[in-house]
Amino acid sequence: MKKIINSIAIAAAIVTIQSCNQTTKPSAAAAAKPDSSKVSTIAQVAVDTANTADVFKGYIALKDQFLKSDVGGIKSAATALETKLTGIKGCTETAVTAHKIATTDDVKNQRAEFLLLSKDIITLIKGAKFKTPPIYVDYCPMVDAGKGGYWLSLTKTIENPYFPEHMKECGQVKEEIN
Repeated sequence: MKKIINSIAIAAAIVTIQSCNQTTKPSAAAAAKPDSSKVSTIAQVAVDTANTADVFKGYIALKDQFLKSDVGGIKSAATALETKLTGIKGCTETAVTAHKIATTDDVKNQRAEFLLLSKDIITLIKGAKFKTPPIYVDYCPMVDAGKGGYWLSLTKTIENPYFPEHMKECGQVKEEIN
């Protein structure tokens, strides 16, 4: 039983590490460490899970600011999210994307970066194991010049952060997580 739990914890750690589109992989030496090192791996997974839950809350706060089209609120929420992302191993590039959102005053550019950020956060959340109400992966085919775009939501009701002024209800739920 202990071996199964350790294996699951290691698998979760690997998914969490890779989920922010980083190419970090555990070395063969790290995979061959004795059981005592697995305990610290389990502790790291617990920390990463807590951090991932914080990232999700920060992401939702950012998405809500996009619904308001509040540039100042978007910048503030993106800064908070950037800080939370730096606490997760392997999410450096995603933190940089949040930083780009936080440092521009153009909502169109912020939304373009949010498209990339959402992609990474969706991957991170799918790999995480934390208790939450259902999370919905929403999709709008009109985003990104018709290429489509995704975002996360806590409700089945579509509230499109990419087009809140003109097409707030454009989109559909594509997937339910948890």
